[in-house]
Amino acid sequence: MRSARPAPHRISLRRRLWSLLPVAGLLAAAGLGFHRVFPVGPLLPVLLVAVPVPMAVSAGLFLAQARRGRSAPLWPSLVLGAVVWLVTVRVTLFRDAAGGLASGGAVGEIWAALLDAPHTILTTILPAPTGPGFLVLPHAVVWSASFAATELALRTRSPLLPALPPVLAFGVPLVLGVSGPGSNTPTAAGLVAGAGLLVLLRSQAARRGTVRALSTGLPVVAALALAAALLGPRLPGLSSRDPYDLRHQVRPPTVHPQATSPLDQVGAWLQHPDTRLFRARTTAGSHNWRLAVLDRYDGVKWTSGAELTRSGGRVPPQPGTDPGGRERVEQQVTLQNLPGIWLPAADRPASVKITHRGRGDVPETAGQGSDRSDDTERQLAVDPASGVLALGEGGGAGVRVNRGLSYTAVSQVPVFDAKRLQYAAVPDGTAHAAVTSLPRTDAAGKPIEAVETFTELAAEATAGSSYPYQQAHRLAGWLRENYRYDPASLPGHAYRNLEFFLTTGKQGTSEQFAASFAVLARTLGLPTRVAVGFRADGAGARSGGGNGTAQITGRDALAWPEVRFEGVGWVPFYPTPGQTSKDGSSVPPAGQPEEREKTDRAITQQPPPSAVPDRQDDGKQQDRAAPAGGGGLPVWVYASAAVVLLLLAYCGGAAWAPYRVRRRRRRARDPGQRVLGAWQQIVDRLTEVGLPATAAHTATEVAAFGVARIGDSGSEQLPTLARLVNEVGYGGRAPDEAAAETAWRHCDAIERVVARTVPRRERVKRALRPSTLLRHSRSGARQ
Repeated sequence: MRSARPAPHRISLRRRLWSLLPVAGLLAAAGLGFHRVFPVGPLLPVLLVAVPVPMAVSAGLFLAQARRGRSAPLWPSLVLGAVVWLVTVRVTLFRDAAGGLASGGAVGEIWAALLDAPHTILTTILPAPTGPGFLVLPHAVVWSASFAATELALRTRSPLLPALPPVLAFGVPLVLGVSGPGSNTPTAAGLVAGAGLLVLLRSQAARRGTVRALSTGLPVVAALALAAALLGPRLPGLSSRDPYDLRHQVRPPTVHPQATSPLDQVGAWLQHPDTRLFRARTTAGSHNWRLAVLDRYDGVKWTSGAELTRSGGRVPPQPGTDPGGRERVEQQVTLQNLPGIWLPAADRPASVKITHRGRGDVPETAGQGSDRSDDTERQLAVDPASGVLALGEGGGAGVRVNRGLSYTAVSQVPVFDAKRLQYAAVPDGTAHAAVTSLPRTDAAGKPIEAVETFTELAAEATAGSSYPYQQAHRLAGWLRENYRYDPASLPGHAYRNLEFFLTTGKQGTSEQFAASFAVLARTLGLPTRVAVGFRADGAGARSGGGNGTAQITGRDALAWPEVRFEGVGWVPFYPTPGQTSKDGSSVPPAGQPEEREKTDRAITQQPPPSAVPDRQDDGKQQDRAAPAGGGGLPVWVYASAAVVLLLLAYCGGAAWAPYRVRRRRRRARDPGQRVLGAWQQIVDRLTEVGLPATAAHTATEVAAFGVARIGDSGSEQLPTLARLVNEVGYGGRAPDEAAAETAWRHCDAIERVVARTVPRRERVKRALRPSTLLRHSRSGARQ
C-alpha cells in the first residue's frame, strides 16, 4: 500500500490576520530607521499614516474578495494603494501645493519632490529639514513596504517572506543616514525580534495554539534580538571599519558666499556705536559672539572660503580636535539691524533652531508654498569646516535681510587646557596651505616689499620664542603693547593699510590688529584666520537690562585672529588692546574671556623646561589613553552575554525538543509507525501524572494506569488503542490511515487532559530537567 504524504502546510485566515501585528512592528522599526535622517517628532506622524493605512486598504480588499469565495486579484490593490497614497500625501504633506486635490500640477510636484529627495538628503547636513519635499521619501518607502508586506502576509504561506519588504525599506535610511546622529542598532534588533515573532505566528507550531507557540519561541526570539543588539556592531572585521557613506559619491550644491566681507563692516559699526544689531540671552555671558570666519587673503582683502551646505539645524563637530574641555552654552538670539547672511553664535555651535522668521527675509522658494517654517529651514546653511551659520545664499552685507529673525543655538565652547596648548604643534602639509600662504609677488612678478617688512616685524616680536603657542602669545602681546586702539581710525586691511598701521600710524581698530596678527603669524608659518563678531563684555552687551538679555550694538564689534594647533583646533588670540582707563592704566585685552586669561597665565608662569619635550611620545601617550574607535566592548560584557545566550539556548532547546519529537512521530510515512508514535506520545504524557519512566510496562498496563489516573473522560479508548498497539508491534498488523488518525485523536485528548491536570509550573520544571531533554533527544534519534 502506498503511504500518503503529509498534507502541505496551510495557514488559516485567522493566523494570517494575526501575523499582521508583527508585520506592523517590522514596518515601524524600518520607519524608525529614518531617525538618523529626520528628527523623531516630525517623523512619527508620517509613520502613523504610512504604516496602518496601506495595511487597512490591502487587508480590506482581500477580505472583501474572500467573503465572496474567490481569490482576490492583485491589480485592484496596486491601483487603489497608489491612488490612496497620492491623496494621503496631498492632504497631509502637500496641503499648500498648487491646484486641486487630484490636479496634474499637484501630482507632478509630488513626483518631482520624490525623485529629488534622495539627492537632496545626501547633500544636506543631517538631520535633514522636515519639509514636504524631504518627508515624502520616508512616506513613500514605508507605504510601499507596508503594502507589499501585507500582500505577502495574506497571499503566501511562507513564514518569513512578509519580513522582506520592511528589511529592504530599512536599507534606505541605513544608507542615507550614515553620517546622521544616533545609532540604528536598536532598530536592527527590533527587526530581528519582529521577524522571529512573525515566524512563530506563521509556522506550524502555531497550529497547536498561539499562546503555546509564543511561550516556547519567545526565548529564542529574545536571544536573537539580544545577540543582534550586543554582538552585531562588534563582529570581527566590522567594529573597526568605517561604514560606506554614499555622500562621498555625491557632489553637494555648496555655495560660496558672495556677500561683502564682514571685516569691512567693523569700522562702519564702530562709527555708529548705538545701532542695535541683535538681542541675545545666553547661559554664559563671557563668550564672544562669532559672526563669520575669513581664511583667504589676497593682499587686499580677507574673504571667506566657506562652502555653505544646507542643514536641518545640526552643525557637525570638527574632527580630530580636543581642546581639553567644553562648556555647553545655550543662546537665544533675535536679530534687529544686523546686515548680511551670517548668524552670530558663541564659537562653533552644535545645533541651531529657527524659532521665528521675521520680516524682510529671503523670498520664498518656488515649490515651497506658504509653509514659512519649512522655507526657513531649507535656507539655513552651515560651513562644515568652520561651523559658521548663514541664512540664504548671499547678497550685499549692507542689505537687511534677517530683521526679526529669532533662533536658538547650542554651542560646546572649548575650554583650553594649558598643558595641551603649551607645546602644541601646528599642522603642516598642503592641506593647510590656504591658511598659511601670503601673496609675495605683485602682478608683474616682482617681490612685494611689505612682506619683507612683515617678516622682520614678526621676527622681532617673537624673538626668543620656542614653540608655536609661545610665538602667537608673544605676537599678540607685542601688538597690544606697541599700538593703540582707536575706534575712529580709517578702515582697511590691505598690505598698504597694514604696513602704514605697523610702521607709521600705530593706531587702529580691531580690524587692523586682527589682520596684522594674521599676516605676521603667517610669515612665521602659523596657520591663521580672522574671525569677525562682537565682544561679550562690551558696553552695549551690558545694557540689555536686568532680565539676562544683552543688547549688542555697533560699539561691540570686534575682530580677532585664530591660530590652528594640531589636535586642539582653532585657538583665538586677542591682540587688540582694551581702551585706556581714566588713570592711564591698561585694561585686559579687548574681548578676552576670563578663562582664557587664566590659561595664558598658567602657561607663561611655568618655568622653561630643562629639556625639549618629546612631542612624538606625548602624542603616543594620548593615543594610548584614548579609547580606540572600534575597540569593542569589555570582556566581561561578552562573557555575560555568552552565559545569557547559553541559558536562553538551553531553554529554547528544552521547549523545542518535545515539539520536534511529536512532529516526527505524527509525520511518519507508515500508518503503523504513526500508531506507535501516538502511543509513545501518550506514554510520555502519562509520565507527567505519575507513570514511572521505564520501558518495562506493557501496553495493557499503561492503558490501565491511564484509565485509573485520568478517569473516564478522554481515557475510555485507551484499552482499545492498547490492543491495536500490541497487534501492530507484535502481531504484524498493518493499520490503515483512518486507524492512525484515530490514534492521534486519542493522543490529543489525553494531552489536553494532562495539561489541565498538571500545573504549568510543574510542567515547566519537568521540561527543563536535563533528563527530560536527554530522553526527548534519544526519542528523536530513534524516529
